[in-house]
Formats: sequence, structure tokens, C-alpha cells
Amino acid sequence: MEKRLENIEHPGVVEDIRNKNVLVRINSRTACGDCKSKSYCGLQDVKDKIIEIETHKTGNYKIGQNVIVTLKQSLGYKAILIGYLVPLVILLFALITMLAVTGDEPLSALVAVLLMVPYYAMVYVKRHKLRRTFNFHIKQ
Repeated sequence: MEKRLENIEHPGVVEDIRNKNVLVRINSRTACGDCKSKSYCGLQDVKDKIIEIETHKTGNYKIGQNVIVTLKQSLGYKAILIGYLVPLVILLFALITMLAVTGDEPLSALVAVLLMVPYYAMVYVKRHKLRRTFNFHIKQ
């Protein structure tokens, strides 16, 4: 029986230390090699990603230090849900509904795409709450 991972882990390098935050650069090609969520995650499309991690132990880290950035696997699934699945459902529902009501494909597509604006605006407004929800941690 395969043991399930409780955390998603990515190797990174400390780029900067600011107040209570440590900024860690993750090279996605290295980080995504063994990750089971790599086909769903936006990190694989970006060469380098800077992760800002809030910690009270900033004195334990030095710029250039190799670290491991961790996130609970359940939060990884939640991120996929918020970033990909919910928008897809909204898009498809709006497209199918508008097409059934109006029969006009261009209008249906336009309305479906325009419905993404309020969704992502809401995600943007809630970004501080989301930042508190998605707590990254550092392992040395």
C-alpha cells in the first residue's frame, strides 16, 4: 500500500529576508520533478517562482541558503479548486446556459468569459484571507 504524502515539498533558495517574511525562489523544473500534482499546478509553467513565507524565525535563515518549502497537500487541492475547477464550471455553465437561451454562440462565449471577471475580482479582493489560508512553511 502506497503511503500518502501529507505535504507538498519543493526545494528552494532564500532570496531575501524582510521583517517577518522570507522570500524563497523555487525553480519549478527542479521542484516539480517528483510532485504528483505537477500536471495541475501553475508552477510548472513558470521557470522561477518567488514564494513569500511569513515566519517569526527569520534569524534562522541566510540569503542563498537551500531550504525546502512545504504546503499541506489538502491546501494544494484547494488551490487547484479555486484556481482552475470553479472557474471552469462557471465558464461551462454560463456557456451552455447562454447557448440554450439565446442560440448565439459569440454572445454566449462573450458572456461566459465576462463572468470570469467578477470571479477573479472576488479572488483578488479575498487575497489577504487566501494568503492566511495557504500557509507555506520552511524546512531546513
